[in-house]
Amino acid sequence: MTGKLSVQKEVLIIGGGYGGLRAAEKLCEEKNIHVTLVDKNHYHYLQTEMYEFVSGRLNICDITYNLKRFGDKFSNFTFVCDEALELDVVNKKLLTRNASFVFDSLIIAVGTQDFIPQQLQKYAYVVKDLTSAFALKRSFLQKLYEEVTTASAPVNVVIGGAGQSGVELAADFVSYAQECSHEAGYSCGVNVTLIEGGDTILPGSDPYIQKHTYKRLKELGTTMILNTFIESVDEKMVQMKDKQIPYDIFVFSGGTQSVPFIDNLEFKKNKENLLVPNEYLELSKDIYCIGDCAYIVDKNGDRLSPTAQIAEQSAEYVAQSILKGKQKSFEGKIYGMFTALGSHYAVGHIFHKVYLKGVVAYFIKAAITKLYAYGIKTKVNSAFFKR
Repeated sequence: MTGKLSVQKEVLIIGGGYGGLRAAEKLCEEKNIHVTLVDKNHYHYLQTEMYEFVSGRLNICDITYNLKRFGDKFSNFTFVCDEALELDVVNKKLLTRNASFVFDSLIIAVGTQDFIPQQLQKYAYVVKDLTSAFALKRSFLQKLYEEVTTASAPVNVVIGGAGQSGVELAADFVSYAQECSHEAGYSCGVNVTLIEGGDTILPGSDPYIQKHTYKRLKELGTTMILNTFIESVDEKMVQMKDKQIPYDIFVFSGGTQSVPFIDNLEFKKNKENLLVPNEYLELSKDIYCIGDCAYIVDKNGDRLSPTAQIAEQSAEYVAQSILKGKQKSFEGKIYGMFTALGSHYAVGHIFHKVYLKGVVAYFIKAAITKLYAYGIKTKVNSAFFKR
């Protein structure tokens, strides 16, 4: 099929994350398309800004946007707050907890969820889940409050997993506490220990980012323990094979897993239970998957990092396929990567050619984030003030 559509077509999107919203935005530009977005939450969560929310720099209204208000900008968009349960591929029907939806095309953009080993679940905070991230924020700020008001001992934070979320959170905890101490004259001590099972922080990242992130964390006073796995946690201690560490707050950011909806699907999956689409991001005819829930590879067969930029690129690609027909195979690109490491400091690269650290890198990362948030905010605000 080529050219613009002449009859209205129903496109169903499951998931209101980075990929789901970008797909909806692009599809709604075509008036012969009607988009229904299904998500179990009312809000879009800026997970990339989680570390500043948890440390206290940002508030809940800074990192969440109302999905209905986002959709109200478009006349051909419907938001449904519901949980996807089962998919009838033959009849092109989605069953949710409270309803069912028939579609012409379907985009699965459900993302992933935090993985926590069973022996750690009772005492661990996680960060992909907003409820847990908010509880972590309250706990951290409460500990700082107690330290200031009662001159208690420094807060001991242990983070399991030194990936992007773990290192950004570690750096911002320490950096924020140091700023509070400087501004107020109080002692707001935070001791952070990062525990990583691999032999380096930020596994799989560019060596430049790994090197300078490690250096920055050391300068902030962060303790890093590599090649070590956490075996158990009780209410006071994190237990490893040869040592134990006392803690006030324990965060686990050691990995992700598929959401339950994926478990019920009969499409091809890899050993991590991620959906494996073809080179056109199709699972079957008229059914696509994008973002973190999909195992998307580059032209060499290597997995593209599950980042917001790949989620958005895959969303735009699929939207164009639905609107104008099959294109050449998807070729995603990582344009750059930046890791935030406390106030006014970041490390990153652009196209693996331009390498940056410090204030300049921080402002580039901040600009990218603000540009994305501005795009959503203008749609939400436009719909809000039209009421």
